[in-house]
Amino acid sequence: MILEIQHETTMEYSQPVSEWLCELRMEPISDGGQRCHSFQITIGQPVAVARYLDGFGNRVHHFNLLKPPTRLRILAASVVETEDAAIGPIASLAEFPSGSPADEWQLPLEALDYLPLRGPVQPTPLLEPHLAQLRPAARARVGMWVCQVAEHIRSRFEYAREVTSATSPIDHLLSRGKGVCQDFTHLMIAILRSCGVPARYVSGYIHRPNKESQSHAWCEVWLPDMGWTGFDPTNGCPVNHDFVKTAVGRDFTDVPPNKGVYRGAGDERIEVRVATRTLDRLPTLSWHDHLAPLDVPVHSVLRTAPDYAADIDIQQQQ
Repeated sequence: MILEIQHETTMEYSQPVSEWLCELRMEPISDGGQRCHSFQITIGQPVAVARYLDGFGNRVHHFNLLKPPTRLRILAASVVETEDAAIGPIASLAEFPSGSPADEWQLPLEALDYLPLRGPVQPTPLLEPHLAQLRPAARARVGMWVCQVAEHIRSRFEYAREVTSATSPIDHLLSRGKGVCQDFTHLMIAILRSCGVPARYVSGYIHRPNKESQSHAWCEVWLPDMGWTGFDPTNGCPVNHDFVKTAVGRDFTDVPPNKGVYRGAGDERIEVRVATRTLDRLPTLSWHDHLAPLDVPVHSVLRTAPDYAADIDIQQQQ
């Protein structure tokens, strides 16, 4: 499937700002499940945009504005071709060893960083009852168990906005019983890592036919016979051609789609809109000059105080 994605972020300041620094993680990844054919960033102010690869292999665009306008619009547009593998972890034939998975599976170096509990995926006594129910037996099939963990989370916790933030620790979800995709993903990562299975956080988009599209988060698990494979605990399904990956990390703090710092005395108001549509064929090289107008409502509004390092898109993924 060929998808066109538009991700619009609008910043508005109550007073003039002297300086603004921004990082964007919005360029889709090209890997075995998808290919990014085109990516374009449009900023409502002349500025030089630089790009680098972070430690997780994500493409990061960054720029610095001196005396930006009090209202600034950023539009990230991409064309991505996705594949409908939709097999997921359940296809894995790997089994839990009698000893430590990390020792017996001979994990590659890239997977070792996705085993410790850290940041929002932190140890908490509230996790123990769930681990007691879900801890796998020796010789149990790992992929099937991963799907059971995701269903356990989806069936026991309510999807609800404005209960947590994107960087809330997992005990907020565990104590309140409500959260959004970041919380479900962080909890799934915590359970998998606690049982010795490497798991990482994925930031991206989900295309929902006949519904509003949105930025989204899900989990990827490393399996000995499959490598990294994705599963979405929020929707209870393996990742398919409706999912577009933009960044991976240990948790949300590694992959905020839009992160910035500004200097000024006023407050900041941020609005985010995301739209996706399917295309019959790959567009021309000048496709971004003829983008369809965004006719979707604002998904989120975030207000921040001056001199605050704002993860601008944290509410959008809710």
